[in-house]
Amino acid sequence: MALNYKPLWIQLPKKGLKKTDVIVMAGLTTNVMAQMGKDKPITFKNLERICKALSCTPNDIISFEDEFEQEI
Repeated sequence: MALNYKPLWIQLPKKGLKKTDVIVMAGLTTNVMAQMGKDKPITFKNLERICKALSCTPNDIISFEDEFEQEI
């Protein structure tokens, strides 16, 4: 399964926010946002901070895509 933050990137413009706004609102470091930009995992603590800052759930921030390939 591949982790991605597409739901968050879609939600930000709808709320009139930028990545830098989320960094300030959630008290994140720029490194956390950089990791998210690369679809790398973040801690649950940071996920909780983002959810509280944006008044949303983890489903509004992350999604998983199946990457199963069957060999024939």
